[in-house]
Amino acid sequence: MTDDELEQLVASLAEQVQRLEDVEQIKKLQRTYVRQLADRQWEAMLDAFTEDAVVDLRHHGVRHGREEVAELFAAMHSHGDPHDGYVLSSPVIEVAGDTATGVWTWHRHLCEFPVMGATMRVYGPWWEGRYRCSYRKAAGRWRISGMHFRVVLPDRDLEPDEMRERAGRGEEVIRGAHRAG
Repeated sequence: MTDDELEQLVASLAEQVQRLEDVEQIKKLQRTYVRQLADRQWEAMLDAFTEDAVVDLRHHGVRHGREEVAELFAAMHSHGDPHDGYVLSSPVIEVAGDTATGVWTWHRHLCEFPVMGATMRVYGPWWEGRYRCSYRKAAGRWRISGMHFRVVLPDRDLEPDEMRERAGRGEEVIRGAHRAG
């Protein structure tokens, strides 16, 4: 092996190692975000996002920048403290320099439901969702620059335009899911 070939090999290996380290850092970032969500650590969750992040979580509307994301988390906090569980899995992450994209499967195991002035605990119901995220690395640290989340199973979330269209036709609109058929 020539010196040039050896240098090329070392450079290629260094690039591969950096990409693997970046993927692992992104996985840790996303896992930490979901753990903080499950633990209702709303303020700590903000640190996962870039200043100019764009976040679209289900039917909460699109939020631009950390200030609007903080308002979203404050609104979510005001809806109580359910004891649901979350599982995050199946990441597909693509790194391109200091930017990356990721798609994740999310499962929420629901257990508490509001009923007539009380809370009913039921074990077993679940949702499956998809996070579609973009990430940006700055000063050696990865953060979420874009987040799109929708429930996909057992009933998928309707997009806002679909909800308006159905409501305009006088159809019943169920926030958070739609019934197939």
